[in-house]
Amino acid sequence: MLNLLWLIFFILVLGSIFYYLYSIYSAQKFFLFNDNIKWDFYPPISILKPLYGLEVNIVENLTSFIKQNYPSYQIIFCVREKDDPVINIVNNLIDNFPNYDLKLVVNNRLIGYNYKVSNLANGLEFCDYDLILIADSDIQVKPDYLATIIKPFQDEKVGIVTCLYQSLGNSLVSIIESIGICCDFIPSVLTARQLEGVKFAFGSTILIRKKVLEKLGNFETIANSLADDFLLGNLTTTLGYQVILSNYIVTHNIEEETFNNYFLRQIRWFRCIKIQRFKGYLGMIFTQGIINSLIFMVMSKFSLLSLLLLLTTFSLRLILGYLVGVKYLKNETCTQYLGLVFFVDIIRFFIWLIGLFGNKIQWKDNHFILDKNGQISESLKSKSNK
Repeated sequence: MLNLLWLIFFILVLGSIFYYLYSIYSAQKFFLFNDNIKWDFYPPISILKPLYGLEVNIVENLTSFIKQNYPSYQIIFCVREKDDPVINIVNNLIDNFPNYDLKLVVNNRLIGYNYKVSNLANGLEFCDYDLILIADSDIQVKPDYLATIIKPFQDEKVGIVTCLYQSLGNSLVSIIESIGICCDFIPSVLTARQLEGVKFAFGSTILIRKKVLEKLGNFETIANSLADDFLLGNLTTTLGYQVILSNYIVTHNIEEETFNNYFLRQIRWFRCIKIQRFKGYLGMIFTQGIINSLIFMVMSKFSLLSLLLLLTTFSLRLILGYLVGVKYLKNETCTQYLGLVFFVDIIRFFIWLIGLFGNKIQWKDNHFILDKNGQISESLKSKSNK
């Protein structure tokens, strides 16, 4: 039995080393790519902004979308509750930018348990243009954002363009999250892109053709889905359209929060990944090179082979984190705290392990049950709190 476990972890360590090497290759392929697409392409864009509450840097985030170097676009701010304090922020922005096409839509109509999707559905009827951009409220961009991400749409086969995001934080919890996103999440996405193409999308940016959205059944199709952004990308590929991962990286501003809130959100994301891509979720064990090599070292009683593999694994992990987080993203948090990547990996391993079991999630103040198809329904606890 011990010999079998030794062999299993030996294979896991070798797999982790291969994963790190391939991730380094995949990251370089992505970040060093230069397209030859012409810039003189500026079709009008409708931007949907689902809003809820006062998030950190909300004014700066929304203003960054208003101040775009782009000839024609509109922004529809979608709010569900009429007493939401973000309404005052939006009204001030509309007053401060009278020459821009900005509109506030307040509508509490629900089409499913995913309230963000209901927000989007309520704003969809006010979209005037054939290209619709969905972007979360905690995202901040630069003035060249629209002009950059629109370029792939010169190819009629492209149905969606999406973007990666990097996070910035200065508290311990936000530093952990920032390092996890830059040094773990982004490399895994780029590796998946290199292996099988892009069959997903991220809520940080989803620029989609209106006709594609209509073919998907608009937002009603994903109204009870936790992974609404993933599904928009995945379902688009089933229609024969391409999903392009732009090399434009947007910025995600992390709010001050407790470790418990961070932990619950990560569990929600990981269980979502497990439902949508179970084999991929199991394969994430190879991304846990630090844990694998440490366990193998103990099982091998600190043999020379295990120490060499440990050194190799740690070195490659640090190189991957440096290339993506520091060199390519130039992320300030990663630059200052890159050494914490090993600590963050251990935390994310336990989150991965917990996410493997159970189907209950917490989303803000609501408790849901996640079924085998990725659909959410209210739990008894959530119902009893109403």
